[in-house]
Amino acid sequence: MQEIHGGDIYTDRRIRLDCSVNINPLGMPRQMKERIRGSEETWERYPDLQMRRLRGGLEEFYGKWGAPLCADWFLAGNGASDLIYSLAFALRPERILLIAPCFCEYERAFSAAGCRTEAFLLTPESGFSLEAGRERLFARLSGPKRPDLLLLASPANPSGRAERAAFLTELADACGRAGTLLIVDECFVWFAGDAGTYSLAPFLARDPERFRHVILLGAFTKIFSMAGLRFGFAVCPDPGLRRQIEGVRPPWSVSGPAQEAALAAPDLTAFIQETVRVTGKERAWLAGALERLGFFVFPSSANFLLFRRAEGDETDYAAHCRKRGILIRGCAGFSGLDERYCRVAVRTRADNEALISCLEEACKEWRRQS
Repeated sequence: MQEIHGGDIYTDRRIRLDCSVNINPLGMPRQMKERIRGSEETWERYPDLQMRRLRGGLEEFYGKWGAPLCADWFLAGNGASDLIYSLAFALRPERILLIAPCFCEYERAFSAAGCRTEAFLLTPESGFSLEAGRERLFARLSGPKRPDLLLLASPANPSGRAERAAFLTELADACGRAGTLLIVDECFVWFAGDAGTYSLAPFLARDPERFRHVILLGAFTKIFSMAGLRFGFAVCPDPGLRRQIEGVRPPWSVSGPAQEAALAAPDLTAFIQETVRVTGKERAWLAGALERLGFFVFPSSANFLLFRRAEGDETDYAAHCRKRGILIRGCAGFSGLDERYCRVAVRTRADNEALISCLEEACKEWRRQS
């Protein structure tokens, strides 16, 4: 099977360290685990179809971050990927522009729904900055073949690049003038350290009419290490669009334990702040260590780093690491990238040191042969 995601620790039992998935190095917070254990008696009941407590919890969570979103605006699902497919089958836009390189499920979902997608490729020279491609993008939005839907992530996967919310509001306004629906995936925004600088949520809260053509995607999968439980959500201020999306949603898509875990989020402000501190410190250390090995490391605001091997180096670093029990993400499957690029998660110092030792071994071997 072609590798399209990280996290395949099941094919090879020798894997001892997974640096291919971007999960919070602090793990799942204690408060979430306690809520899950305390909800055992409810598991025999169907969860609330309307997810009323859950929507209220999301409203409270965002309110603590200066974005008082309305509870009715939330749509919840079995991870953000579940909602991406719902958006594709509900909206079925004719022309879709994907800001790339990007998460492969965007294209897979809309292609499955019979839609045509086109990649708007960002350049490594700009650090994969969308704002650096502003003129090209705005020209596309005002041209004759303007897209019906524009989809981007901030911070982006696999680059880790986060765009300023001030720029994203300008982009949203340009999309509004073009009649283009804008979807912004903010699943990694909590790692960026300043949601007010990067998230569009406060702007939606203040002026929902201006941004009624904007949909935000979020998830607790990464920030709260809920990859096994699964929980994602969308923020959609337009009631007509919400009804359209809800029309294709399966019932009970969020399990009772996942809903209980998510309800702990409003009490986890300090946990997120500690995550930002630890991740920022380890990201800087890991980036420096990779650069000392001779890799080019792209700037990141997320809990992962994209790096490129040196000119003339043809080492398959993902394969080298796998043979030694460590998974990293080869990026040849991402639009605009090739086998020279790899992505690694920011983990604890011990894990990061183990990864660097493994990569250093491969680098020494390449230098001996060159």
